[in-house]
Amino acid sequence: MKEKNIKIGLATESEVNREFIEAWHKAEKEEIELPEERLYFMEPSNFFQVLTKRRIALLKVLHNHGISSIRELSRLLNRDYKNVYQDVQLLKKAGLIHQDTAKKIYVPWDKIKAEIPLAA
Repeated sequence: MKEKNIKIGLATESEVNREFIEAWHKAEKEEIELPEERLYFMEPSNFFQVLTKRRIALLKVLHNHGISSIRELSRLLNRDYKNVYQDVQLLKKAGLIHQDTAKKIYVPWDKIKAEIPLAA
């Protein structure tokens, strides 16, 4: 099975719009085999607020453990349930954690590729 990856990074609204239009044109010409999922932040501070050391560790543990409840995840991480719950809610909102119909959570990605441009 092919790896499922997501690319995250920083981009301006115009860069995101331009990328969307380019992908649309490629799709119309049937030049895209599989769309690449992406998540962009407009500000570096938001990027680093979402992807803290603890949240990255949470994503790794959840990915390795598989579908889980938040309570089980907090036990695996040896962290307070309330803090894990808050982190999961934020990561769900960002699209990095998904939830199934039984309200179990999981990470659908094999890799998260972070990209931070240094030049404008």
